[in-house]
Amino acid sequence: MIRAKRTIAMGFMVLVLFAAATVSAADGPAVMITDYKLEPEALMPGDTGTITVTIQNMDTQSSETETMTTTTTGYTSSTTTTSTVNAEIESIRLSSRNRDIEWLREGFQRSEYFNVGALGPGESITIAIPIKVAAYTRDGTYFPEVCIEVDNGDNVRFPVPVKVASSSVEILEKDVTSEISLSESKEITLVVANNRPNSVSGVKVQVKARTGELEISPECIFTGNLAPYEKRAVNFSLTPLSPGNKDILFVVEYKNGINSHRNALESAIFVRSNADVRLILVDVPKSVLKGEITKIDFDVANGMPKGVKAVSVLPVSNGEGRVRVLPSEYFIGDMEAGDVFSASFDVDTRELSAGENRIAFKLAFRDIDSDRIYETEGYDVSIEVKEPQKDALPAMSFFALPAILLSVVAVVWLRVKHRRKTVA
Repeated sequence: MIRAKRTIAMGFMVLVLFAAATVSAADGPAVMITDYKLEPEALMPGDTGTITVTIQNMDTQSSETETMTTTTTGYTSSTTTTSTVNAEIESIRLSSRNRDIEWLREGFQRSEYFNVGALGPGESITIAIPIKVAAYTRDGTYFPEVCIEVDNGDNVRFPVPVKVASSSVEILEKDVTSEISLSESKEITLVVANNRPNSVSGVKVQVKARTGELEISPECIFTGNLAPYEKRAVNFSLTPLSPGNKDILFVVEYKNGINSHRNALESAIFVRSNADVRLILVDVPKSVLKGEITKIDFDVANGMPKGVKAVSVLPVSNGEGRVRVLPSEYFIGDMEAGDVFSASFDVDTRELSAGENRIAFKLAFRDIDSDRIYETEGYDVSIEVKEPQKDALPAMSFFALPAILLSVVAVVWLRVKHRRKTVA
């Protein structure tokens, strides 16, 4: 009896466990590239850019089922578990038939992404692939392939169109004068033209004087973005500071994506030395005796196509030594285009030396538009000063002559009277 109970007890205590697991799964997950973007939209030879792709696990129904069976003495049970299948992305790389479009390598960076991760059903991920266009690449559309290796599914090869265009942003002359006077400011107009099939950014225009003195305003014009094939006009003001030929450089700088580019156009402008507002000598004596006051007459003519203001004529040098010139400034005021006014000066020659003396005069005025002051170069006037003749009798005034005659008559009368006394 006791033995039988032990046998039963041992039977209950001894468990025979048997566990069996079976797994069934559908085919691997379907991975696809659902969207792509190229930045910039068109690259220039030598440019770098980015291909951005969206990778998605399109399979929302794939799952795997696992059944667990447990057997004890006299009892068997089973458990079934169903779970979705993730897409295990092992690597992403770029494949090209030639070296025109390649993965951009920086330092020791590998030219592919490893162990990207897992995508659940319906999930997506965005990956940016840096690319570089070879400097020798010709214009056209290229199709490098984005290759995706899926550990538990089919691999993907997706061609992405990459457009290469060598056209640039040009700078053109629209209204640029070839000649300018030293006494004026001139406005010029340039055109920046985006000849590319995509937008560009950060556009700025500069005018630079390569030779000679030339004042340019403003120094730089920032125009911002230009749409494909858009043109835009910009204006600059040029003010010459010295005469002669001036070499000018027109420069446009812009960005295609993150790539900086520059284009330039050479030009030239000739600066006339003679002013359009002119000082014209009308009359000056050929010679003058030292000590006399002589007169110098000028005409002031405005030959510009516009008016000027605050016109005045000033003596700038007094010849040899100090000489008095009056007035010290002959103020004319405003002059319309084509006006001619007179200006006269009195010169005291007492302090001038004998011989040829030069006295310089200048013309000053303000531009009616810019209010800038202009001054012409000195206009030299030559005056010959002569010393009075030493053997010449001094000139007698009308009132001194009768007194002299009376003195002569008195002397003669006294001599006659004295002679009569002597005879008597």
